[in-house]
Amino acid sequence: MYQKFETTSFSQFRQQYFNNLREQSCLLPALEELCGGWTQETLKSILQKLTKKNQAPLPLFFDSSQAMDSISNKKQALATVFQQFDSRGIGRIDATELFSVMLLLSTGEVSQIFYNIAVIFGSDKTNHITSDEFFFFIDCLFRGISKVLICKGENKPIGLNKRLNDQDINKFMQQIFKGQLKVNKDELYASVKQSQQLFEFIEYISTSMQASMEYTRQQSLLMMKITMEVKKLMAQMLAQIDGTAKK
Repeated sequence: MYQKFETTSFSQFRQQYFNNLREQSCLLPALEELCGGWTQETLKSILQKLTKKNQAPLPLFFDSSQAMDSISNKKQALATVFQQFDSRGIGRIDATELFSVMLLLSTGEVSQIFYNIAVIFGSDKTNHITSDEFFFFIDCLFRGISKVLICKGENKPIGLNKRLNDQDINKFMQQIFKGQLKVNKDELYASVKQSQQLFEFIEYISTSMQASMEYTRQQSLLMMKITMEVKKLMAQMLAQIDGTAKK
């Protein structure tokens, strides 16, 4: 039997995650491996590949990790991420949940992230994003982060299958759009700042995700350096042993 989403209030999401993410590494390890070193430009180039340079719409779902090959050649990481996002056991994942998380973890200024949110989730050809489109993004984002974020005192995500309730999302839309149907894509950042609690939450989550990605990258570089030094030391020791044996 498929698991259902648990609808949760913003205050409950905030209580669970805000200023409560695990220090140093707060992300699903397979996601850190999959997206290691990504910037906003990296993500945009991957999405360009998925849309055949904007000739096709972004996929709404993936029905296997093999269907995600355009994202990366890291097959094991793709398989693990697919399994994690298929937390309801339906044999497919919501691609927009994954893209919304990737937008926040890819390195970039917060203003750039919001512009890319508008570009990727906004379908209006007149350089706008509508309140319905941003509503959809927020819904996707909160479903996505519940699958990948690790809180203090935990070693894995524990909030699977949660989503933000419609009442709170509608309240945020009223604060951001102020009765208008749409805003310019390059004005979304300033508009979202008018909803202070939502903006602070997204900014904290994004900053924490990016810091987690950088920490993992630095740890990988350190391990590579240690491995190289150990190999170098072993080679020197073997050379000394070989030289001694010849004498």
